[in-house]
Amino acid sequence: MSTRLGQGLVLFLLLALWTAGSAGTDKPRMALALGGGAALGYAHLGVLEVLEAEGLRPDVVLGASMGSIVGGLYCAGLDADQIAAQAEDLDIFKLMDWQLGGMGFFEWDKVRRRLGPLLDGRRVERCSPALVCVATDLRSGERMPLKSGPLLDAMLASATIPGLYEPVRWNGRLLVDGGLVDEVPILSARETGADLVLAVDVSHPLLDEELKGPFDVMRQAYFIIQMHNVDHRRPMADLLIRPDLEGLDFHKFGEVEAARRAGREAARKALPELRRLMKAKGWK
Repeated sequence: MSTRLGQGLVLFLLLALWTAGSAGTDKPRMALALGGGAALGYAHLGVLEVLEAEGLRPDVVLGASMGSIVGGLYCAGLDADQIAAQAEDLDIFKLMDWQLGGMGFFEWDKVRRRLGPLLDGRRVERCSPALVCVATDLRSGERMPLKSGPLLDAMLASATIPGLYEPVRWNGRLLVDGGLVDEVPILSARETGADLVLAVDVSHPLLDEELKGPFDVMRQAYFIIQMHNVDHRRPMADLLIRPDLEGLDFHKFGEVEAARRAGREAARKALPELRRLMKAKGWK
């Protein structure tokens, strides 16, 4: 082998190793997709608690609706206990700002005053782990994975129930609940290129009692949309955790510990399969 050819081969091998190393640092290994479910989303706290205890910190967290609220606070540096303490002290009805003449019955001002000090002006791109808040463009219906910008705006945009809360204005767009297009943001998680997508579904089960009025009909219709959305995307996840939420309701925000406990139990049951998947994908 000539000296020139040998040098060229060495340079090629060094470049290949450098490229592989760079790709390894940029590509997330584990993506955690946290779905919407209003108060049922407190089950995410139990899942995060178990993952932390096992030393399984995700590289990127993706949230839709309540998943963005919990995921945003977590990626801003709050642990499960701190988020739960905030939630247990929360009276959701005192945070409702009635308005007339807007595009929703409520504004976000009181919620901003409550969450703003916790986030201290943090931006999405400065979060650790990395965070993606999934919202929906109200005009186009487009799925909007928010990867940069003001964290509080991104969290609220992802959690804006259309018609109930005022849409969040974002770079000329009107953004609402990401659960409309990615209830458990599995598709958005897969788009990160992660080796393993772990998803948590806390969507409300269908109502099995008699539907007694228009509010029950609207709730059931929304739950049906969620159910089909999750069923369609489920095969794209490597592992989907579904906590047992029997007896809990999406509007009962005072049941933090019960939902958190359900999340812990489901995550612990899923650990053997998660470990098996990690081993199959080359985790040391």
